[in-house]
Formats: sequence, structure tokens, C-alpha cells
Amino acid sequence: MSREATQAGEGDCGTDECEVTTGRRTFLRDGLMAVAALTAIAGAAAPLHALAREYATGRAGAAGMVSYGIPAGDGATIDRTNKVILVRYQGMVHAFDLECPHKGTAVQWQPEQNRFYCPKHKSTFKAEGTRIQGKSPRSLDRYAVRIEGGKVVVDTGTVIDAEANAAGWSAAGVRVG
Repeated sequence: MSREATQAGEGDCGTDECEVTTGRRTFLRDGLMAVAALTAIAGAAAPLHALAREYATGRAGAAGMVSYGIPAGDGATIDRTNKVILVRYQGMVHAFDLECPHKGTAVQWQPEQNRFYCPKHKSTFKAEGTRIQGKSPRSLDRYAVRIEGGKVVVDTGTVIDAEANAAGWSAAGVRVG
């Protein structure tokens, strides 16, 4: 069979080469349809970049509660195991995702400047998580928190994106002492 006939979709498709091409096309079509379906389903629930990052880091479906002692003073505590940053700042306690919203790099606490810094693309964030500058498209993602039994309880299954849920992000904190 000639190359022109194969490209035009004419001729006998009984060759191995044609079956492989048809298989690839079917695979790509089905894959794109699955992505479109997931996009439609996840559109209201969470941004796709957040879902992709959660699956890539193994955190999807790993929702849980983590508790910490109430910080005695302003500053940040980083829990690398649970990928949580607990911050007490100006009488409020917030919990953040350890990863920068831009590319998922772990942010660093800079106590002398009272801010967070992403070393990969130089994004900076205030102590309460608000984006100052850099390539990050938004502020640090927050977790839902509450005080229970003298501890700060962090719901690591509830990631709050400042851009997608500004009101929820602003409310994701507790006043202490």
C-alpha cells in the first residue's frame, strides 16, 4: 500500500502498520476524552493544576487531621512529614501547604524578613501567606484549622486556594491569646 493511500485513509488496512496507527489514534482519542471528562467533573471542585500536583506528590485521597501545640509566639514551624507550615502571626494561627503554588517547590521560612521564600523562582510571601512578588500566581495555599483541646487541628484534606476561594482563604485561621 502506498504512503499516500495510508495518509488519505484509503486502501486495505489489513497491514500491521495500519493496525498500530489505528491503535495509537484510538488511545489518544480515548485519552483526550478522559481528560475532557475529568476537566468537566473537577472544574467546580478544584483547579486541575492542584489536582495534578496532589496526585504527583501522592497526597490525593490522603486527607487527614494533624494537630500541633499552639505556638507560644510569632514565627513558623515546618512539618516536612505532613507538608504543613504552621504560622502564628499577629495573634492569628494559619496552616499552609509547604509547597509553592507555582511549581510545588518547598518554601523556606526567613525569620529575619518575617516571610516565606521559594528558592526555585524567587517568589516571596508574607508571614500570613499573601504573595509579595515572584512567579507564583497566587498566595500560599491554606489548610482549614481549628482549636480543639488546647491544640491547633489542621485539616490537610482541605486545601484552600486564595484565587479560587478568596473568602475561604481569608477565613482559614484562628485567633489565639
